[in-house]
Amino acid sequence: MNNSADQYRIWSNPAPEEIGEDHIAFLKILGEPAWLTFDGKDNSRSRAIVTLLHGNEPSGLKALHNWIKKKQLPETRLGIFVASVNAALHTPILSHRYLPHEKDFNRCFNPPYHCHQGKLAARLIDLLSDFSPEAVIDTHNTSAHSEAFAVAGHDSPAVRQLTQMFTRKLVVMHRKMGTLIERARDLFPVVTVEFGGFNDPRSDLLAEETLEEFIHRRDLFNIEPGPLQVLRDPHRLEVTSGHILHYASSIQDKDLTNADITIFNTIDQLNFTHVSKDTRLGWLAADGLAGLRVTDEAGHNLLNRFFFEKDGFLMTAMDINIFMATTDPYIARDDCLLYLTAAE
Repeated sequence: MNNSADQYRIWSNPAPEEIGEDHIAFLKILGEPAWLTFDGKDNSRSRAIVTLLHGNEPSGLKALHNWIKKKQLPETRLGIFVASVNAALHTPILSHRYLPHEKDFNRCFNPPYHCHQGKLAARLIDLLSDFSPEAVIDTHNTSAHSEAFAVAGHDSPAVRQLTQMFTRKLVVMHRKMGTLIERARDLFPVVTVEFGGFNDPRSDLLAEETLEEFIHRRDLFNIEPGPLQVLRDPHRLEVTSGHILHYASSIQDKDLTNADITIFNTIDQLNFTHVSKDTRLGWLAADGLAGLRVTDEAGHNLLNRFFFEKDGFLMTAMDINIFMATTDPYIARDDCLLYLTAAE
């Protein structure tokens, strides 16, 4: 299997007729990571959009392909980086977060940059720094049902004004994970926007509408402040190594015979809701909570602060807020089951 490319293609002012009829054709034409630039009304300023850091999160890509097709002039010079083209083209197309034998690209932005994705991440940071954007938007989709929300590496007026263009929900995360926003937060205003589920047409529509506003708005930072739901420094509920995870709606499900942890397959319906103390989230096997941990930024296990076992059920020990709860067992095992904060 080929590795992800650690170089990128440069393409200035691609014409609508050059980029294919849809976003799939566009990916095949690119063939590798690509940096697209467009002249704007005011080329003394610049803005940038990074899309497809994960190869199975296409709402941003679709929106940007549609925008190029319209042949519109952006307000400023515009740069678009299309990242995980190799993973997106790996069959089945748009189903791989990253190539099976590689690391998550959005965990590779901190040195050392030894692997292909790390080298590309370092080049992307250098590229954006040289472009000097007044703001960067990093587009994503969630792996399960969710409202749209933004993620930033710090809280500031600029971050809040950017967030308001896309959503009224902001997660502020200082945890060191090797993400783009973590690496770039001291260089320029940068916000990750999770547009919602990857297979939800509402996510595509929101991406198209809001990215066009970002591209064409004269001033990004004259937005009247509005109310935001802000969740700070969330913890991660993780599955520990060697434990078997399943999702189900009923304990009678025959696939649960060997499961150590079974999470309700409607867990994503709790995203951005207030989850009360003593709420059941699933079932546990004989070793109880041993298959789970809740880590803070320092790596401490805070599981017993947030959860407990009762009659074989996984229960919440306090009122919490949940977001990015996934129903994808691969992502749950490889990354985490969900993020959570103590409810205020």
